[in-house]
Amino acid sequence: MPFKQLKKIKLAAGLILTSLLASQSLHADTLQQRQQYDQAMAALKGGQMQRYETLKNQLRDYPLYPYLLLEALQQRGNAVSHQEMQNFFVAHGDLPTAQRLKNDWLRRLARDGEWRQLNENYDTHSQNAGIDCQITFQRWREGNQVEAMQRAQELWTVGRSQPKDCDPLFDRWRAAGGLTEDVAWARIREALLYRQDALARYLTRYLPSQKALAELFVDTATKPQGLNQFGNFRPGAGKPAEKLADIAAVSLRRMSRDDPATAMALWPNYRDLPYKEADRLAITRDIGTRMARRHNPAALPFMAANDPAMKDDQISEWRIRLALRSGQYDTARTLTSSMPESMQEQNRWRYWKLRSQQLAQPEVGELVTEYASLAEQRDFYGFLAAERSNKPYALNHTPAQVDPKIFSKVSNTGGIRRAREFFARGQIVDARREWYHVARFFSREEMIAQAVMAKDMEWYFPAIRGISQAQYWDDLDIRFPMAYEDSIRAQAQARRLGSPWVYAITRQESAFMADARSHAGAMGLMQLMPATARETAQRYGINLRNPNDVLIPERNIALGTAYLSQLHNQFQGNRVLASAAYNAGPGRVRQWTRDMQPLPSDIWIETIPFDETRTYVQSVLSYAVIYGNKLGIQQPVMEQHERYLDRR
Repeated sequence: MPFKQLKKIKLAAGLILTSLLASQSLHADTLQQRQQYDQAMAALKGGQMQRYETLKNQLRDYPLYPYLLLEALQQRGNAVSHQEMQNFFVAHGDLPTAQRLKNDWLRRLARDGEWRQLNENYDTHSQNAGIDCQITFQRWREGNQVEAMQRAQELWTVGRSQPKDCDPLFDRWRAAGGLTEDVAWARIREALLYRQDALARYLTRYLPSQKALAELFVDTATKPQGLNQFGNFRPGAGKPAEKLADIAAVSLRRMSRDDPATAMALWPNYRDLPYKEADRLAITRDIGTRMARRHNPAALPFMAANDPAMKDDQISEWRIRLALRSGQYDTARTLTSSMPESMQEQNRWRYWKLRSQQLAQPEVGELVTEYASLAEQRDFYGFLAAERSNKPYALNHTPAQVDPKIFSKVSNTGGIRRAREFFARGQIVDARREWYHVARFFSREEMIAQAVMAKDMEWYFPAIRGISQAQYWDDLDIRFPMAYEDSIRAQAQARRLGSPWVYAITRQESAFMADARSHAGAMGLMQLMPATARETAQRYGINLRNPNDVLIPERNIALGTAYLSQLHNQFQGNRVLASAAYNAGPGRVRQWTRDMQPLPSDIWIETIPFDETRTYVQSVLSYAVIYGNKLGIQQPVMEQHERYLDRR
């Protein structure tokens, strides 16, 4: 071997060895700092201040060092000087858990009359009404009465009680004549819309000349059946038509939540009152769309009469859905052609414009050319259009490209360094908190870099979340990772389910957050309720010693796939219905299909009453196509037997 080549090999080997030794040294230093950090935190909480100070001084370059300072400040409470607090927030104000300490400090600044410092440090986006009130009160004292009066009215006229810190401002505002009966009426209206009935009744005292009318407002809104007493709502002395319109609007909207049919039946008696356009649309939206979700055709003429120009998108959408569900395809075609341009441009309505034309006019044929343009889109409607135009699904995968300088900048951001250290320590909740908090301050390019970084860490959920917030939709490796592949493939095969579908359900349920817990109590990758997990474990002989075992990824996948197979069998192998049942429960799906006339599945999906479930089913069917491609399995949006529902 030539000497020069041998020299190069020895040099490369030396560099590798040096790098390895440096890495081992860095790892050892990091482990030592982690131990020192834990010891310092324990010393601080145990009151061993000398030991704490000694350890703290050795941790100044450790990513979690600011948390020691935060804990120390929280322990000292009001003994901390304003200047110390100022210095801390200048240096470490990006800590996601520091807001509570900051709010306490801001209240101290207000109490101590440090208004300049308070204004410098108060973030108006924090929506802290108590502090906002105190700042407004001080501006009033400084002579800005007009501005303060206006802001005081805004702070008072809300549908909920405000904190006691606002009382001095509101007292002066009332004394200055700010609280008129019209303002009090407006707040009663807001309170009733937010169902703060006790507050609304309390507020009637501020309308001495309209006391009876204000009490009628509260009584009718809380018990909307009072609208049947038509004589109580005739305009005349003491009952201005505009005020009666408010009473009817709020009461009908509240009634529509539980009994939209009765609200619709009452409407002809109140439709001629002088409503503001926004109120008329709100009444129509609340009554009409709730009736439409129950697939009641009577909602169609009601919505058409009250929003003929299709000004409200939600009303327009449900007019089209109800027309499709009730077989009025020509009406659906007309509506899709008449809706605002912003809606016509959406893939959903591009699809239904073509589909309703086919259904209304079968003689037009397949419209292959017309569907071809929509088939270029990577979503549920694009995939359906691809099938109708005999084109391949447009996956359009384009990996995200990140400038190395931006990647380096993001890597060295304090919040990212802290998040990665928490991640390495196994403190995943703390890691996510830091990761999400710092993203609020990133540009789009920096958010993409952060998502790429999470992907490299195999930290799936933050990667998916970040790339979605950056609205970079084309990197399918980040958005649809092959997480837990061995377990998903094995369990899908064991339960005779398609791996793409199991992957799609898991991706939609948790985006691969293994410790995910929903507000309702669902847990883990496939989001199982505790009762469902117990029953499934017993039925299929899956070991589940305690409820937290559901969070073990392999156990969760085994339980979730078993439950999914149960639903799949229950709904005769139909993934459309089984997917809806996984989200909304099998009882609701049986209810939605009971006594149903035969119906194309795309119409059934579009008219699912729950917005969440409709989106869920569309996402699952679309994601299965994408995962099918990744797994080398040909997976259509819907199998042949799933494209038409006949539950008779």
